[in-house]
Amino acid sequence: MKFVLGLLGAGVLFLVGCAGTGNRDASMAMIRTDVPLKEAGPNQVTPATSTLHRGDRVSVRRVFGDYAEVETMDRRRGYVPTAVLEEQ
Repeated sequence: MKFVLGLLGAGVLFLVGCAGTGNRDASMAMIRTDVPLKEAGPNQVTPATSTLHRGDRVSVRRVFGDYAEVETMDRRRGYVPTAVLEEQ
């Protein structure tokens, strides 16, 4: 029983550690230049249905290499290149 509890505890610690990766997770940012919001993912090949504009504020949810998953003030989620983000 102690062994099982130890494994569960180690798993929880691992998940907590993973949740904190990325230096811009769950932070606010401003869009530097007009950019398409890729709702289907960073590699979306179909045209984006919406555009974020210079000065728009977003919440950065996660960073994946050169792309960030963001949420707009009106709760739309999608991906934009990290190069267009200015931390607030």
